[in-house]
Amino acid sequence: MAETPTDARWQRGNDAEIRLSGSWTLLLDDRRRQRLARELGELDVPRNYGWNLKQVEALDSAGARLLWDVWDRQLPDRLECQDDHRHWFRWLQDTHFPAPPVPRRLDDAIERIRQAGLGFVRVIGGILLLIGQLLVDVAWCVRDPRVIPWREIAATIYHVGAAPMLLLGLVGFAIGVVMAIQIGMTLQQFGAPMMIIQMMGLAVLRELGPVIAGLILAGRSGSAITAGIGSMHLTGEYDALRAFGSSPSLRLALPRVIGATISVPLLVVWTDIAALFGGALTGQLDLGVGYRLFLLQLPQSVQIVNFWIGLGKGALFGMTIALIGCYFGMTAPPDTAGLSRNTTLSVVVSLTSILIFDASSGALLTHVGLL
Repeated sequence: MAETPTDARWQRGNDAEIRLSGSWTLLLDDRRRQRLARELGELDVPRNYGWNLKQVEALDSAGARLLWDVWDRQLPDRLECQDDHRHWFRWLQDTHFPAPPVPRRLDDAIERIRQAGLGFVRVIGGILLLIGQLLVDVAWCVRDPRVIPWREIAATIYHVGAAPMLLLGLVGFAIGVVMAIQIGMTLQQFGAPMMIIQMMGLAVLRELGPVIAGLILAGRSGSAITAGIGSMHLTGEYDALRAFGSSPSLRLALPRVIGATISVPLLVVWTDIAALFGGALTGQLDLGVGYRLFLLQLPQSVQIVNFWIGLGKGALFGMTIALIGCYFGMTAPPDTAGLSRNTTLSVVVSLTSILIFDASSGALLTHVGLL
Protein backbone atom coordinates (compact mmCIF):
# COMPACT_ATOMS: atom_id res chain seq x y z
CA MET A 1 0.00 0.00 0.00
CA ALA A 2 1.42 3.38 -0.97
CA GLU A 3 2.12 5.58 2.04
CA THR A 4 0.46 8.98 2.45
CA PRO A 5 1.67 11.83 4.69
CA THR A 6 -0.59 10.63 7.50
CA ASP A 7 0.44 6.95 7.38
CA ALA A 8 1.92 5.48 10.54
CA ARG A 9 5.69 5.37 10.25
CA TRP A 10 8.65 4.70 12.48
CA GLN A 11 12.41 5.02 12.28
CA ARG A 12 15.29 4.06 14.49
CA GLY A 13 17.73 6.78 15.53
CA ASN A 14 21.43 6.37 16.29
CA ASP A 15 20.85 6.99 20.00
CA ALA A 16 18.70 3.87 20.55
CA GLU A 17 15.53 5.90 20.10
CA ILE A 18 12.45 4.91 18.13
CA ARG A 19 10.69 7.87 16.54
CA LEU A 20 7.06 7.48 15.49
CA SER A 21 5.12 9.78 13.19
CA GLY A 22 1.88 9.87 11.24
CA SER A 23 -1.56 8.66 12.28
CA TRP A 24 -1.77 5.60 14.58
CA THR A 25 -5.52 5.00 14.67
CA LEU A 26 -8.17 2.42 13.93
CA LEU A 27 -8.32 3.72 10.35
CA LEU A 28 -4.86 2.28 9.74
CA ASP A 29 -4.91 -0.40 7.04
CA ASP A 30 -5.04 -3.88 8.56
CA ARG A 31 -2.09 -5.19 6.56
CA ARG A 32 -0.10 -2.07 7.44
CA ARG A 33 -0.94 -2.57 11.14
CA GLN A 34 0.22 -6.18 11.07
CA ARG A 35 3.45 -5.23 9.33
CA LEU A 36 4.18 -2.48 11.90
CA ALA A 37 3.52 -4.87 14.77
CA ARG A 38 5.82 -7.46 13.21
CA GLU A 39 8.61 -4.96 12.52
CA LEU A 40 8.50 -3.39 15.98
CA GLY A 41 8.20 -6.78 17.64
CA GLU A 42 11.46 -7.88 15.99
CA LEU A 43 13.38 -5.24 17.97
CA ASP A 44 15.60 -6.59 20.73
CA VAL A 45 13.63 -5.90 23.96
CA PRO A 46 11.54 -2.96 22.60
CA ARG A 47 10.94 -1.53 26.11
CA ASN A 48 14.65 -0.81 26.51
CA TYR A 49 14.56 1.72 23.69
CA GLY A 50 13.60 5.33 24.01
CA TRP A 51 10.25 6.01 22.36
CA ASN A 52 9.52 9.43 20.90
CA LEU A 53 5.88 9.98 19.94
CA LYS A 54 6.06 13.79 19.65
CA GLN A 55 5.53 13.66 15.87
CA VAL A 56 2.47 11.38 16.06
CA GLU A 57 -0.44 13.31 14.56
CA ALA A 58 -3.26 11.13 15.92
CA LEU A 59 -3.42 8.26 18.39
CA ASP A 60 -6.45 6.30 19.56
CA SER A 61 -7.01 3.14 21.59
CA ALA A 62 -6.25 0.88 18.61
CA GLY A 63 -2.87 2.49 17.93
CA ALA A 64 -2.03 2.63 21.63
CA ARG A 65 -2.94 -1.08 22.00
CA LEU A 66 -0.60 -1.95 19.13
CA LEU A 67 2.30 -0.22 20.88
CA TRP A 68 1.24 -1.63 24.26
CA ASP A 69 1.49 -5.20 22.92
CA VAL A 70 4.90 -4.41 21.37
CA TRP A 71 6.08 -3.17 24.79
CA ASP A 72 4.96 -6.44 26.37
CA ARG A 73 2.18 -4.59 28.23
CA GLN A 74 4.52 -2.36 30.21
CA LEU A 75 5.53 1.24 29.71
CA PRO A 76 9.05 1.69 28.34
CA ASP A 77 11.69 3.29 30.51
CA ARG A 78 11.85 6.34 28.26
CA LEU A 79 8.67 7.62 26.68
CA GLU A 80 8.08 11.05 25.21
CA CYS A 81 4.62 11.83 23.89
CA GLN A 82 1.95 14.50 23.88
CA ASP A 83 -0.15 14.87 27.01
CA ASP A 84 -3.42 14.04 25.20
CA HIS A 85 -1.84 10.79 23.99
CA ARG A 86 -0.41 9.71 27.34
CA HIS A 87 -3.84 9.03 28.84
CA TRP A 88 -4.29 6.09 26.46
CA PHE A 89 -1.27 4.35 27.99
CA ARG A 90 -2.47 5.14 31.51
CA TRP A 91 -5.82 3.60 30.61
CA LEU A 92 -4.12 0.49 29.22
CA GLN A 93 -1.95 0.25 32.32
CA ASP A 94 -5.02 0.25 34.57
CA THR A 95 -7.00 -2.17 32.37
CA HIS A 96 -6.63 -5.92 32.67
CA PHE A 97 -6.63 -7.78 29.35
CA PRO A 98 -6.84 -11.59 29.45
CA ALA A 99 -3.89 -13.34 27.90
CA PRO A 100 -4.59 -14.79 24.47
CA PRO A 101 -5.36 -18.51 24.65
CA VAL A 102 -2.51 -20.82 23.87
CA PRO A 103 -3.39 -22.92 20.81
CA ARG A 104 -3.99 -26.52 21.81
CA ARG A 105 -4.38 -28.46 18.62
CA LEU A 106 -4.97 -31.85 20.21
CA ASP A 107 -7.65 -30.55 22.58
CA ASP A 108 -9.31 -28.64 19.73
CA ALA A 109 -9.33 -31.76 17.57
CA ILE A 110 -10.83 -33.81 20.39
CA GLU A 111 -13.48 -31.13 20.98
CA ARG A 112 -14.39 -31.05 17.29
CA ILE A 113 -14.70 -34.84 17.24
CA ARG A 114 -16.88 -34.72 20.36
CA GLN A 115 -19.14 -32.06 18.87
CA ALA A 116 -19.42 -34.02 15.61
CA GLY A 117 -20.30 -37.18 17.55
CA LEU A 118 -22.96 -35.37 19.59
CA GLY A 119 -24.39 -33.85 16.42
CA PHE A 120 -24.56 -37.28 14.78
CA VAL A 121 -26.32 -38.79 17.80
CA ARG A 122 -28.71 -35.83 17.90
CA VAL A 123 -29.64 -36.27 14.24
CA ILE A 124 -30.14 -40.03 14.58
CA GLY A 125 -32.24 -39.55 17.70
CA GLY A 126 -34.32 -36.84 16.05
CA ILE A 127 -35.03 -38.99 12.99
CA LEU A 128 -36.01 -41.95 15.21
CA LEU A 129 -38.38 -39.69 17.16
CA LEU A 130 -39.88 -38.50 13.88
CA ILE A 131 -40.40 -42.10 12.79
CA GLY A 132 -42.16 -42.82 16.07
CA GLN A 133 -44.41 -39.78 15.64
CA LEU A 134 -45.25 -40.85 12.08
CA LEU A 135 -46.25 -44.31 13.33
CA VAL A 136 -48.61 -42.61 15.77
CA ASP A 137 -49.99 -40.51 12.91
CA VAL A 138 -50.54 -43.65 10.81
CA ALA A 139 -52.43 -45.26 13.67
CA TRP A 140 -54.55 -42.11 13.99
CA CYS A 141 -55.30 -42.17 10.24
CA VAL A 142 -56.33 -45.83 10.46
CA ARG A 143 -58.66 -44.98 13.32
CA ASP A 144 -60.11 -41.91 11.57
CA PRO A 145 -59.62 -42.07 7.76
CA ARG A 146 -61.06 -38.58 7.38
CA VAL A 147 -57.75 -37.04 8.57
CA ILE A 148 -55.67 -38.76 5.88
CA PRO A 149 -53.98 -35.93 3.89
CA TRP A 150 -54.87 -37.26 0.43
CA ARG A 151 -54.28 -33.95 -1.33
CA GLU A 152 -50.78 -33.52 0.12
CA ILE A 153 -49.89 -37.11 -0.75
CA ALA A 154 -51.03 -36.61 -4.36
CA ALA A 155 -49.03 -33.36 -4.59
CA THR A 156 -45.91 -35.13 -3.30
CA ILE A 157 -46.32 -37.96 -5.80
CA TYR A 158 -46.48 -35.38 -8.59
CA HIS A 159 -43.54 -33.28 -7.44
CA VAL A 160 -41.30 -36.22 -6.49
CA GLY A 161 -42.47 -38.77 -9.07
CA ALA A 162 -43.69 -37.02 -12.21
CA ALA A 163 -41.59 -33.86 -12.36
CA PRO A 164 -38.11 -35.51 -12.53
CA MET A 165 -39.04 -38.18 -15.10
CA LEU A 166 -37.37 -36.41 -18.02
CA LEU A 167 -34.15 -35.87 -16.05
CA LEU A 168 -33.98 -39.47 -14.86
CA GLY A 169 -34.82 -40.78 -18.31
CA LEU A 170 -31.97 -38.84 -19.93
CA VAL A 171 -29.48 -39.79 -17.21
CA GLY A 172 -30.50 -43.44 -17.29
CA PHE A 173 -30.27 -43.60 -21.08
CA ALA A 174 -26.82 -41.96 -21.07
CA ILE A 175 -25.49 -44.33 -18.42
CA GLY A 176 -26.88 -47.33 -20.30
CA VAL A 177 -25.11 -46.21 -23.48
CA VAL A 178 -21.79 -45.62 -21.71
CA MET A 179 -21.97 -48.93 -19.83
CA ALA A 180 -22.72 -50.86 -23.01
CA ILE A 181 -19.80 -49.25 -24.82
CA GLN A 182 -17.30 -49.82 -22.02
CA ILE A 183 -18.40 -53.37 -21.18
CA GLY A 184 -18.88 -54.30 -24.84
CA MET A 185 -15.30 -53.37 -25.75
CA THR A 186 -14.00 -55.79 -23.12
CA LEU A 187 -16.43 -58.57 -24.06
CA GLN A 188 -15.53 -58.30 -27.75
CA GLN A 189 -11.91 -59.02 -26.90
CA PHE A 190 -13.01 -62.34 -25.39
CA GLY A 191 -15.47 -63.07 -28.17
CA ALA A 192 -18.51 -63.00 -25.88
CA PRO A 193 -20.59 -59.93 -26.82
CA MET A 194 -23.78 -61.76 -25.83
CA MET A 195 -22.73 -61.58 -22.18
CA ILE A 196 -23.61 -57.90 -22.20
CA ILE A 197 -27.27 -58.80 -21.81
CA GLN A 198 -26.75 -60.53 -18.47
CA MET A 199 -24.21 -57.99 -17.20
CA MET A 200 -26.34 -54.98 -18.13
CA GLY A 201 -29.47 -56.56 -16.68
CA LEU A 202 -27.86 -57.37 -13.33
CA ALA A 203 -26.06 -54.06 -13.00
CA VAL A 204 -29.04 -51.88 -13.94
CA LEU A 205 -31.90 -53.72 -12.25
CA ARG A 206 -30.05 -54.52 -9.04
CA GLU A 207 -27.76 -51.53 -8.44
CA LEU A 208 -27.58 -48.69 -10.95
CA GLY A 209 -31.28 -47.99 -11.37
CA PRO A 210 -32.05 -47.57 -7.65
CA VAL A 211 -28.79 -45.76 -6.88
CA ILE A 212 -29.08 -43.30 -9.79
CA ALA A 213 -32.69 -42.49 -8.91
CA GLY A 214 -31.88 -42.19 -5.20
CA LEU A 215 -28.87 -39.92 -5.64
CA ILE A 216 -30.59 -37.58 -8.08
CA LEU A 217 -33.74 -37.35 -5.98
CA ALA A 218 -31.70 -36.77 -2.82
CA GLY A 219 -30.27 -33.64 -4.39
CA ARG A 220 -33.45 -32.56 -6.13
CA SER A 221 -36.41 -33.60 -4.01
CA GLY A 222 -34.66 -33.91 -0.64
CA SER A 223 -33.42 -30.34 -0.76
CA ALA A 224 -36.84 -29.15 -1.95
CA ILE A 225 -38.56 -30.87 0.98
CA THR A 226 -36.17 -29.31 3.50
CA ALA A 227 -36.37 -25.86 1.94
CA GLY A 228 -40.17 -26.02 1.63
CA ILE A 229 -40.77 -26.95 5.26
CA GLY A 230 -37.92 -24.77 6.56
CA SER A 231 -39.25 -21.69 4.79
CA MET A 232 -42.47 -22.08 6.79
CA HIS A 233 -40.47 -21.12 9.88
CA LEU A 234 -39.49 -17.85 8.19
CA THR A 235 -43.05 -16.95 7.21
CA GLY A 236 -44.64 -18.08 10.48
CA GLU A 237 -46.75 -20.78 8.78
CA TYR A 238 -45.24 -23.54 10.91
CA ASP A 239 -46.20 -21.81 14.16
CA ALA A 240 -49.62 -20.96 12.74
CA LEU A 241 -50.18 -24.63 11.91
CA ARG A 242 -49.50 -25.58 15.50
CA ALA A 243 -51.59 -22.69 16.79
CA PHE A 244 -54.63 -24.04 14.89
CA GLY A 245 -54.15 -27.42 16.58
CA SER A 246 -52.82 -29.29 13.50
CA SER A 247 -49.98 -31.79 13.81
CA PRO A 248 -46.94 -30.70 11.72
CA SER A 249 -45.87 -34.31 11.34
CA LEU A 250 -49.33 -35.34 10.06
CA ARG A 251 -49.75 -32.40 7.67
CA LEU A 252 -46.15 -31.98 6.50
CA ALA A 253 -44.01 -35.08 7.10
CA LEU A 254 -46.41 -37.99 6.62
CA PRO A 255 -47.61 -37.00 3.10
CA ARG A 256 -44.04 -36.50 1.91
CA VAL A 257 -42.84 -39.82 3.34
CA ILE A 258 -45.76 -41.74 1.84
CA GLY A 259 -45.53 -39.93 -1.49
CA ALA A 260 -41.77 -40.47 -1.80
CA THR A 261 -42.05 -44.14 -0.78
CA ILE A 262 -44.58 -44.67 -3.58
CA SER A 263 -42.88 -42.49 -6.22
CA VAL A 264 -39.23 -43.54 -6.01
CA PRO A 265 -39.80 -47.26 -6.83
CA LEU A 266 -41.78 -46.18 -9.90
CA LEU A 267 -38.94 -43.88 -10.90
CA VAL A 268 -36.52 -46.77 -10.43
CA VAL A 269 -38.53 -48.78 -12.97
CA TRP A 270 -38.48 -45.80 -15.33
CA THR A 271 -34.71 -45.41 -14.93
CA ASP A 272 -34.19 -49.14 -15.49
CA ILE A 273 -36.17 -48.98 -18.74
CA ALA A 274 -34.20 -45.95 -19.97
CA ALA A 275 -30.84 -47.51 -19.11
CA LEU A 276 -31.68 -50.88 -20.66
CA PHE A 277 -33.01 -49.16 -23.77
CA GLY A 278 -29.73 -47.27 -24.09
CA GLY A 279 -27.79 -50.51 -23.64
CA ALA A 280 -29.94 -52.35 -26.18
CA LEU A 281 -29.57 -49.55 -28.73
CA THR A 282 -25.79 -49.49 -28.28
CA GLY A 283 -25.63 -53.29 -28.55
CA GLN A 284 -27.51 -53.07 -31.86
CA LEU A 285 -25.26 -50.37 -33.32
CA ASP A 286 -21.86 -51.23 -31.83
CA LEU A 287 -21.81 -54.89 -30.82
CA GLY A 288 -24.02 -56.58 -33.34
CA VAL A 289 -26.44 -57.75 -30.65
CA GLY A 290 -29.95 -57.02 -31.95
CA TYR A 291 -32.27 -55.16 -29.61
CA ARG A 292 -34.96 -57.79 -30.13
CA LEU A 293 -32.54 -60.50 -29.03
CA PHE A 294 -31.55 -58.26 -26.12
CA LEU A 295 -35.15 -57.96 -24.93
CA LEU A 296 -35.88 -61.67 -25.44
CA GLN A 297 -32.77 -62.91 -23.62
CA LEU A 298 -32.97 -60.44 -20.73
CA PRO A 299 -35.73 -62.26 -18.74
CA GLN A 300 -33.90 -65.59 -19.22
CA SER A 301 -30.48 -64.21 -18.22
CA VAL A 302 -31.52 -62.25 -15.13
CA GLN A 303 -33.65 -63.62 -12.32
CA ILE A 304 -36.77 -61.63 -11.54
CA VAL A 305 -35.72 -61.36 -7.89
CA ASN A 306 -33.13 -58.77 -8.93
CA PHE A 307 -35.94 -56.54 -10.17
CA TRP A 308 -37.72 -56.82 -6.84
CA ILE A 309 -34.49 -56.08 -4.96
CA GLY A 310 -34.10 -52.88 -6.97
CA LEU A 311 -37.72 -51.99 -6.32
CA GLY A 312 -37.28 -52.55 -2.58
CA LYS A 313 -34.18 -50.36 -2.60
CA GLY A 314 -36.17 -47.65 -4.32
CA ALA A 315 -38.83 -47.72 -1.59
CA LEU A 316 -36.15 -47.62 1.11
CA PHE A 317 -34.30 -44.76 -0.58
CA GLY A 318 -37.52 -42.77 -1.06
CA MET A 319 -38.47 -43.17 2.59
CA THR A 320 -34.94 -42.20 3.67
CA ILE A 321 -34.87 -39.07 1.51
CA ALA A 322 -38.26 -37.90 2.75
CA LEU A 323 -37.53 -38.63 6.42
CA ILE A 324 -34.20 -36.81 6.38
CA GLY A 325 -35.60 -33.90 4.37
CA CYS A 326 -38.56 -33.51 6.73
CA TYR A 327 -36.39 -33.73 9.84
CA PHE A 328 -33.98 -31.01 8.75
CA GLY A 329 -36.86 -28.88 7.48
CA MET A 330 -38.84 -29.15 10.73
CA THR A 331 -35.75 -28.41 12.85
CA ALA A 332 -34.48 -25.51 10.70
CA PRO A 333 -34.01 -22.24 12.62
CA PRO A 334 -36.09 -19.23 11.49
CA ASP A 335 -33.29 -17.51 9.58
CA THR A 336 -31.88 -17.79 6.09
CA ALA A 337 -28.42 -18.90 7.21
CA GLY A 338 -29.85 -21.76 9.29
CA LEU A 339 -32.18 -22.80 6.48
CA SER A 340 -29.28 -22.90 4.02
CA ARG A 341 -27.19 -24.94 6.45
CA ASN A 342 -29.97 -27.46 7.10
CA THR A 343 -30.68 -27.81 3.37
CA THR A 344 -27.04 -28.64 2.74
CA LEU A 345 -26.98 -31.10 5.64
CA SER A 346 -30.15 -32.74 4.33
CA VAL A 347 -28.59 -33.44 0.94
CA VAL A 348 -25.29 -34.65 2.42
CA VAL A 349 -26.93 -36.95 4.97
CA SER A 350 -29.35 -38.33 2.35
CA LEU A 351 -26.57 -39.11 -0.12
CA THR A 352 -24.45 -40.74 2.58
CA SER A 353 -27.37 -42.80 3.88
CA ILE A 354 -28.28 -44.03 0.39
CA LEU A 355 -24.72 -45.20 -0.27
CA ILE A 356 -24.52 -46.89 3.15
CA PHE A 357 -27.86 -48.64 2.71
CA ASP A 358 -26.92 -49.78 -0.79
CA ALA A 359 -23.58 -51.20 0.36
CA SER A 360 -25.23 -52.91 3.34
CA SER A 361 -28.00 -54.45 1.25
CA GLY A 362 -25.45 -55.58 -1.34
CA ALA A 363 -23.46 -57.37 1.35
CA LEU A 364 -26.56 -58.98 2.88
CA LEU A 365 -28.07 -60.09 -0.44
CA THR A 366 -24.87 -61.30 -2.11
CA HIS A 367 -26.19 -64.80 -2.78
CA VAL A 368 -29.74 -63.74 -3.67
CA GLY A 369 -30.49 -63.58 -7.39
CA LEU A 370 -26.87 -64.09 -8.47
CA LEU A 371 -26.73 -67.89 -8.57
